[in-house]
Amino acid sequence: MMRCFQGDRKMKHGKKCKIDKYTLILSVLLLLLTGLVIAWELPQKEDRYIHVGIAVYDRSDTFMESYIRELEDKIGQTRILGKKVSYEIYDAEGIGSRQEKQLQEMYAQDYDVMLVNLVEPASAAGVLTDAKDADIPVILFNREIDEKDLKISKNVWYVGTDARAAGVMQGKLLKDLWKKQSRILDWNGNGMLDYVLVEGEESHFDAIRRTSGFLETGAELPLNQKGNILAEWKRELAYEKFAALDDEVVQNVEAVICNNDDMALGVYDYYKEKNLKLPVIIGINNSEEMHQKIMSGEMYGTIDNKMEDQVMEICRLMQAILKKDTGSYQKVWYSTPKAIVKAEGTE
Repeated sequence: MMRCFQGDRKMKHGKKCKIDKYTLILSVLLLLLTGLVIAWELPQKEDRYIHVGIAVYDRSDTFMESYIRELEDKIGQTRILGKKVSYEIYDAEGIGSRQEKQLQEMYAQDYDVMLVNLVEPASAAGVLTDAKDADIPVILFNREIDEKDLKISKNVWYVGTDARAAGVMQGKLLKDLWKKQSRILDWNGNGMLDYVLVEGEESHFDAIRRTSGFLETGAELPLNQKGNILAEWKRELAYEKFAALDDEVVQNVEAVICNNDDMALGVYDYYKEKNLKLPVIIGINNSEEMHQKIMSGEMYGTIDNKMEDQVMEICRLMQAILKKDTGSYQKVWYSTPKAIVKAEGTE
């Protein structure tokens, strides 16, 4: 170790001391810089996953729970650009403000793609604007938004079923049944088909389109509406709302048309509990329980909106988005619904 002395030698060796210190500092800096350059040039550790955020309006909804299970199963089998898909699910439990907070968290996670099932489809404009600012592609699914909102970003698509077509099919089922069994179906002999309409949500695009499709086809029938209730897609609420109808309506109604299967099952629950004769009940979704009751002959029919086809399309679209190959994809993709009734002569 160099020592510095007093007097002339102090100055001489002192200068040398200072020079040695600067040399040491410079050497350390050069070593650090060299290390950074080497680290930069070395192959970076590659992320082995595609990261997807999934926002769900309410997993307590029977259909949505089945939808998410199907989606999880298909995503688990999917490889995109040779990578596995990692995903996180955010359940809003039917609360719009809760989903808004969850979406803000999702934007910050910088997902490769977001799959969004909105609590409030009318809020789509704000959601899509935020996603555009975060530069995250969005696939909306199941709960349709206003078409004009899809123009907010080039990186947004919708996958669902044709709600109006499902309603039209409900009308056709009822029309065909009336043609075959009008004398049996017309319990009170008034020449009219007395029915109750059970809708999902007021001002909800899917509910509006399903109802309008049914009424459009039903115009060819001698329909006589005895009641119209809103049950927010829920089985329990459909039961409660039906129980609040006049006894005369409940006991004499000949058909109940519901925007989804959960509400149809709520109506079924009420009639069974009161030990009343079941009217013709038609739903939408083809849930497992509804399907079983149709096949057993307890309920008349439903419309299968082909959930499995929707999930397959979501996975195909994710592939195309991340490969930057969406040129052939339309903004809106609908599965083709299918009517489900028990085949004549089957047990």
